[in-house]
Amino acid sequence: MDDCMVKTEEEKEVLVLLEPADFLKRLCSLTQTFVDASSGSQPDLNQVLPLASLEGSSTKTYSLAVIGLDAYRCNQEQNGWQPLSPGKQSPRSQPGPELFMTQQEILEAQVVLQLWGNIDVQLLDTWQEFGEHVCALTKAIARRPYKSQLEMQELSFCTAGVSGKGLRVEKDGTGLWQVWKRQIQQFNRVSPATAAAIAEAYPSPGLLVQAYEECSTEDEKLLLLSNIPVKSDISGKDHRVGPDLSRRIYLFMVSTNPDLILDLTV
Repeated sequence: MDDCMVKTEEEKEVLVLLEPADFLKRLCSLTQTFVDASSGSQPDLNQVLPLASLEGSSTKTYSLAVIGLDAYRCNQEQNGWQPLSPGKQSPRSQPGPELFMTQQEILEAQVVLQLWGNIDVQLLDTWQEFGEHVCALTKAIARRPYKSQLEMQELSFCTAGVSGKGLRVEKDGTGLWQVWKRQIQQFNRVSPATAAAIAEAYPSPGLLVQAYEECSTEDEKLLLLSNIPVKSDISGKDHRVGPDLSRRIYLFMVSTNPDLILDLTV
């Protein structure tokens, strides 16, 4: 136990909770500085958002959370913050310009935050939604090391375990036929019975390619699998693979064009 090393690392994600009134004031200031700035210049986000005082702010990724913004704006309007004529409104009761920001202006300011500062804004209605957002963010951060390690694997989308429902192939080749049948079944509109019939006629991809090479014409290759009988377990009536599936499998096996569309009905 004495040889164990404990490593701690500070995460780069910072979640900032703002009151609706403070958020609107800062958003209004951001909009004004962006309008006053010269064309092509980047707005100074640290002057209007509570980020500059945080240690190492330049290396952090920020997201803002505001609870009850719509309710706050509605409440202010009900309390008489409608614009009045200058003669009827005292300077003390004069509302700030942030209270007259339209929904469109708020959305445009959020876009500025996202594009210039990579700052996401979460507008939440209740504290419960805020708690759920914090839980989701914490879970995503906790799972990041596992995902990073998974992406380093050769096939990151293939995870080990029974949940993957993969087919086991033994060293002596047992299970290869099942893999081949499963591969055929990946084609559109191919039932397990049809895939099994093709795999029984040609137990491996190599044998199928060899059969194609023995054909003398292109049409013969295209229709090689069309007459293979298929026993249906549902209807009890036998049918055949058919020319469409035969053509698709042939093109899949021999074509070198990565953009080729096999299924013409899609």
